[in-house]
Amino acid sequence: MSESPETKLLDALAGLDAEADMAVVQRTRRAVMERMAQMRATHARARRQVGMALVSLIALLMFLTPMLWVIAEEAFSGEEWLDAPGLTALLVATMAFSIFAALAAQWRRQSRGESA
Repeated sequence: MSESPETKLLDALAGLDAEADMAVVQRTRRAVMERMAQMRATHARARRQVGMALVSLIALLMFLTPMLWVIAEEAFSGEEWLDAPGLTALLVATMAFSIFAALAAQWRRQSRGESA
C-alpha cells in the first residue's frame, strides 16, 4: 500500500515523517562539522602568525642587542658619537629594522592573499 503524495506531504509538514527529519538533521550536522573545521583552521593560522611574529621579533632583538649596546655606549659616554663605530652601528641597526619592516609587510600581504 502506498500513500498518496498529499498524505506524505501532510505527514512531513506535521513532523510525522522521520526520514525527512533525519535528512535535515544530517545536513545540519554536516554544515556544523564543516564550519567547525573552518574555525579550527582559522585559529591554527592565527596562532601560527602570532608565533612567527614573536620568533622574528625575538630574533631581531637578539641580532640587534650588540648594536644597540654600542649605540647606547657611544651616546652616553660623552664622546663624539658619530664616529666610525657608532655610525656603523647606527646604520646597521637602521638597515636591520628596515629589512624587518619590509619582511613584516610582505608576510602580512601573503596572509591576506594579496599579490606583490
